[in-house]
Amino acid sequence: MKREKRLTKRERKALAPPRPAQQQQHEHQHIHCVACGKHLDAVEFGAQGTATWIQCQHRSRFASCTVCVDMSKRLLAEHDRTGRPVQSAQAWH
Repeated sequence: MKREKRLTKRERKALAPPRPAQQQQHEHQHIHCVACGKHLDAVEFGAQGTATWIQCQHRSRFASCTVCVDMSKRLLAEHDRTGRPVQSAQAWH
């Protein structure tokens, strides 16, 4: 007696309907300053906002308060020099 051919994991996955979590787009951005950890809202990144984006040499973007830009740049410089993850501050609200 022969066994029936079973589908591979990839084939089963292709036949299954997508999961609900994969269908939804999560649009809310939860952003914190790299240097101080303060919660930043999207409106703070406006033309005269209190927050800005800074970039490391790897082209990754990090949020920073305009007050903390110098400290954030030092953290990113250390990240670029050592290759370790950015030592960001603990998030707070």
